[in-house]
Amino acid sequence: MNKLITAGILVASSLFANQAMSATMECFVDTQAYDQYTPNRCDAIVWGARSATAAFRITGASKPINSVIWGDKASSCGTSGTSCSFTIRPFFPHKATATILYQDGTWETASATASFEDGR
Repeated sequence: MNKLITAGILVASSLFANQAMSATMECFVDTQAYDQYTPNRCDAIVWGARSATAAFRITGASKPINSVIWGDKASSCGTSGTSCSFTIRPFFPHKATATILYQDGTWETASATASFEDGR
């Protein structure tokens, strides 16, 4: 019975530790206002615009990052570091994903979605 309890505690603590070190992806849609990053999703109204720039970054990593591999709509950023930006079109969600490779050989993924409307 003690072995079962010990095993349960070890599993629970490892799950908690994994959650504590999770990195987050933040984004903003570039407007003429003061832009602030928000976690996981960002939206804006850019009056009369046919396109806008979405900016993404990785934050909250609890250990040193070796590289970031950008994917989905952010794949054009390749392995450009912990931030990425690209042009988006209105009325459509643009999801960016990233595989974060840590210096200790571990990895995790993060994502965020940016969208905007043009005020029509």
